[in-house]
Amino acid sequence: MQLISDNGILLIEYYPCKSITTGDLIPDLNLKVVTAGGKTQYKVLMNDYAAGNDIISKNDSGDYIITDNTKRPAQFVTNSEVN
Repeated sequence: MQLISDNGILLIEYYPCKSITTGDLIPDLNLKVVTAGGKTQYKVLMNDYAAGNDIISKNDSGDYIITDNTKRPAQFVTNSEVN
């Protein structure tokens, strides 16, 4: 899922996560990446419920537009980041 701010500066992407040790998808875990002007501002891990609420609230605010509603490629996370 990808959202962009209505002024085109802020880009927010949500990715599923997979374990770096096993390569398996981690259920109920997403990586949110916020980018401004082509530079990553921050990354945060979120469960499905929090990511869904975040997407809905941003879309409903009218300040963001969903630009890509497809599933993004899974990103590797370490076990220490998950726990």
